Amino acid sequence: MRTALAGAAKVLLVSSTGPDEVRVAQHRAVIDAAGEAGVDLLAYTSVTGAPANPMGLARVHRATEAALTASGLPVALLRNGWYTENHTGTLRDAVARGVLAGSAGTGRIAFASRAELAEAAARVLTLDGQAGRVYDLTGDTARTLAEVAAEAAAQTGTPVAYQDLPPEAYRRLLTRAGLPAPAVELIVDSDRCIAQGALEHPTGDLRALLGRPTETLAAAVTRALEE
Repeated sequence: MRTALAGAAKVLLVSSTGPDEVRVAQHRAVIDAAGEAGVDLLAYTSVTGAPANPMGLARVHRATEAALTASGLPVALLRNGWYTENHTGTLRDAVARGVLAGSAGTGRIAFASRAELAEAAARVLTLDGQAGRVYDLTGDTARTLAEVAAEAAAQTGTPVAYQDLPPEAYRRLLTRAGLPAPAVELIVDSDRCIAQGALEHPTGDLRALLGRPTETLAAAVTRALEE
């Protein structure tokens, strides 16, 4: 990390994947190297509502944010909302089956696309005066998975229903689909928290950084079905 960041003025730390303790250690390595390099800004992709977000995946982000605060570095927090692609990535298969499965109940999600969040990060890195800024980056409108299924049905002319499963049934479904156990637990836990309203709060921060409204549900579904 010292070699990689030598001479860097601004750094974007994109949160890694893997076990929590490994991720935090990796993040700390970047933070330490950024400190030695004397960077002007370290931006970190955290999670929306990080301090109180009940999702299990938020633990890593809280630990990393604490390490960033302790470092004394000039920091910008990019608290990314839920990726649209988390649920539209398998939409073509859902249309083929006629069912979009999940365990999120009627919980609403203020989706934002990966491309939008990446653009927002690029803007923060190229703007002045970003040290100390905290952005809660969500889509403009919160939607349910039933609405995602209905939009897919409307665009394809094929019946698509959202099937809400109890967590244990959803866990079995994902396991049968071949997902590794850690991914299964993350997805089931996330849907459980979505059902309780963890991701339903649009903020307007992403719209402000982009200078335009965020992607609509219709546009996101169209994009997913064309990919």
